[in-house]
Amino acid sequence: MTWTQTELDSVQQQIEGAQSIAVVSHQRPDGDAIGSLLAVAVAMEQAGKRVSAHLIDGLPGRFAFLPGAELVSDVLPGNADLWVFVDCADADRSGFPTEQVPATIDVNVDHHPTNTRFARHNFVDDQAASTTQILFNLFPALKIPVDAQIATNLLVGLVTDTIGFRTRNVTPEVLELAAGLMRRGASLADLYEKVLSERSFVSVRYWGMGLHRMQRSNGIVWTSLTIEDRGEVGYPGSDDADLVNILSSIRGAQVALVFVEQSDSTVKVSWRSTPEHDVSEIALSFGGGGHKQAAGATIEGTLEEVQARVLTATEALFIPQEA
Repeated sequence: MTWTQTELDSVQQQIEGAQSIAVVSHQRPDGDAIGSLLAVAVAMEQAGKRVSAHLIDGLPGRFAFLPGAELVSDVLPGNADLWVFVDCADADRSGFPTEQVPATIDVNVDHHPTNTRFARHNFVDDQAASTTQILFNLFPALKIPVDAQIATNLLVGLVTDTIGFRTRNVTPEVLELAAGLMRRGASLADLYEKVLSERSFVSVRYWGMGLHRMQRSNGIVWTSLTIEDRGEVGYPGSDDADLVNILSSIRGAQVALVFVEQSDSTVKVSWRSTPEHDVSEIALSFGGGGHKQAAGATIEGTLEEVQARVLTATEALFIPQEA
């Protein structure tokens, strides 16, 4: 995408005039959210700003090795001169209470097609493979240098959102971007190993709980994970530990679903689909969002209630085929 020089100049002036900058991303963060958050935070810190980075669920342990990880807090500051939201389709996606989020957000950088353009300056490109791809193009336009630390965070977002360069939005330009980040000092091999291949013993045990109760109906494969499952294996998060990506690899699965019971009487639902199906529309109908082939929503109700409603909606929108 292209941006007007007037808008770029305005953002650059705001950055130069700001003493404190708050960077925020979405709840239950994935690698792109974290990579984008930390890339901006490190860049602003290097520019001499007082920076804070915010994730309501905190930083997942497997990303603690990334540059700038120590900047992450699960509490928003009382105020900041400049507010930057990254990888958030809307401000509510951050998960922070509405009264704590500023009425005016300065900069919104995102690649979700469901983005609501909620900020004063919106750098949104739903054709980008990751939000970090947008940032890589935006930084030079704002005269922000990309060193090895920033490149590492940007590459994490690119690697995770493309599932190791396997998604259909991986273009020659995306691969050239990865090469450019490697030239700046990011290690593709190390990042691939740490964020895609390496799993904790507890995470794999947690997968086992879900795999044990996996079900299939024509082209839909689904399973669920309960609060009790997390307690039994000692899993520290409230997500699915990327189990949905395992289910989506099953031959014949047009749609993969994982339902994760939460402690606040809600259920976190993750969808994955084959290219011919748009699961973002289903997620949007439940108050969530995402991408055509990868989407999610947090839905009020018991695990059984939410599972029944979501499966009915999914079956109604997709034409089943024999597996």
